[in-house]
Amino acid sequence: MPVKTGSITAVTFVALSLPIVIAAAIAVAVVAGPSPSPSITLSSPIFHAGDSSTAFFIVSPVEGTVRSGETFRVKIVAIPDEHEPIKSVKLELHFDPSLFYIVEVGEGELFTPKASFAYVVEYNKVTITGLFSDERGVTSRGVFAYITMGANSTNFGTSILELSDVELKGVENEDLPFFTVDGRIKVIPTSFITAPGGYPSIPGVHTGTITPSVTISGISRLYTYPCPGTGGHTEEITLWNSSWCITAKWTGYGGNDWHVVEFPYPFSLIAGHTYHYYIRTGSYPRIIHRHTFTNRYGTINCTSFRDADGNLYARSDWIPAIKLYSVSTGSECRMT
Repeated sequence: MPVKTGSITAVTFVALSLPIVIAAAIAVAVVAGPSPSPSITLSSPIFHAGDSSTAFFIVSPVEGTVRSGETFRVKIVAIPDEHEPIKSVKLELHFDPSLFYIVEVGEGELFTPKASFAYVVEYNKVTITGLFSDERGVTSRGVFAYITMGANSTNFGTSILELSDVELKGVENEDLPFFTVDGRIKVIPTSFITAPGGYPSIPGVHTGTITPSVTISGISRLYTYPCPGTGGHTEEITLWNSSWCITAKWTGYGGNDWHVVEFPYPFSLIAGHTYHYYIRTGSYPRIIHRHTFTNRYGTINCTSFRDADGNLYARSDWIPAIKLYSVSTGSECRMT
């Protein structure tokens, strides 16, 4: 949880305790107001700012996770110093563009109908300016801005949501002191994806193992990459380890999802754990012609392949090209 200061010196932060009034303000600002997220659990930042009078601008969530491909909402929480009213604010929120993009920016409850609120979205940041209509300035705590962000559907990792280039002005246009608290959002993958593969191809039974490098939760479907112009698909799949097993079967060519097999319930593949697979294919699925294939999702290998003509290939180079993935049920940003 990076903490920065502006227009202030000689302040020491110690990771001990947060003044009660600030902790309460963060809690209220985080959970208040409408949100597209179905469930959010607060994880309050813990720090001590001494006795210096200053304003706080805090990215909420301070720590959180979101699934790749989903949207989530960030709040910029303002906690003014009651003795130094704020007349205007300009700030930038920086993020990793390989992980996130801006969907929407909206003003928070601090703004009245006559106040001025504007923003500019760029490749890796959004710049927000606000001018409060009350000539006496603002001393009440609340949400300065709501920012809806999307998580890249194919990348995963962690990004700092960094508040930068903050300009805080008082009623006399004087510079005001402030602290900023950045956010940290982790994008977790929703799928295990092999390479797309290709020819030569023939239907048959593949066996092998999958060892994911990252934990993938909520898996509910298997997609099989078909060779162009064919109906390549999986007819049956079983995944198992020493304590667990799941099987799913194909339901035919009806509809648009004939290349998809749906599991009876969602499950997780845990990072570093090895799972065995049995996959029986039909028509002409794409094949990765390697014994072992590794990418950022993990490692898959093929210990044997028996084709539709009955030929058996032990320790073969016939890995089926597949995607194990979850189907999103809504946007969620979970605090950790």
